[in-house]
Amino acid sequence: AEAAGKDYFDGKSLIVENMAGGGAVIGHTAVANADPDGYTLLAYTSAVVNNPLLKDVTYTLDSFKTLGMVCFDPEILVPPTAEYKTYDEFVEYAKTHTVKVATPGHSTAHHIAAIQFAKDLGLKFEYLHNDSASVQMQQLMGGHCDAAFMAVGETVSQIKDGTIIGLAMGGEERNADIPDVPTFTEKGEDLVAGAFRGYACPAGVPDDVYNYLVSEFDKIITSDKFIDAMKEASIPYAYKNAADFQAYANQCSKDLEALVPELKGN
Repeated sequence: AEAAGKDYFDGKSLIVENMAGGGAVIGHTAVANADPDGYTLLAYTSAVVNNPLLKDVTYTLDSFKTLGMVCFDPEILVPPTAEYKTYDEFVEYAKTHTVKVATPGHSTAHHIAAIQFAKDLGLKFEYLHNDSASVQMQQLMGGHCDAAFMAVGETVSQIKDGTIIGLAMGGEERNADIPDVPTFTEKGEDLVAGAFRGYACPAGVPDDVYNYLVSEFDKIITSDKFIDAMKEASIPYAYKNAADFQAYANQCSKDLEALVPELKGN
């Protein structure tokens, strides 16, 4: 909203309304049911994919049309300073011992990444679900769990000061802030995972209005003002246009469907 100012949308401002509750279900439902006139939009995250598959909601992924993606925050596998200090040591340990893994909540992107990782490598994970990423970090730093999957952006400072260890991350390339942490791909595991963030509108928005929104959002989210603000906030910027973002969300939904049985059992 700050990056847009009044330079777009014929001088109209973007007004942010936070609608907490239900792991984003409240906000999703409000936008899905809004008048599709283009004036009610959605901060569109990975939860839009997860919730329809894992919760009793009144909307689906097809209830929204994407406007553009601005962030991909890769998953990172982090233990406290434990007996396993490398990725290979952790995998070897987790194949023969039950590892307690903290999450910021059931069915979150972090929980899903952990399940996928354990399934692919035949590891033994027991999950400790918390209410938020901050509580998850407290569990990790307090030694109440053996490891966690978190977002890179949430862990950089703790990895740098040695409080926790970064073993591997789910980006397509290494993160410049923690260059010593390899990707899962480098370690031979085909896992590119993380939380995405972007924008969307109700699916019923007319084509002419939708195309106008796409054009304006594309200008805003590729502007230097927006990109610089993302960097200042330590939010990993990753751009996809509306069409590519929709295709990506659709693929994420298909991938998640295969994990639903494991998620419901964990």
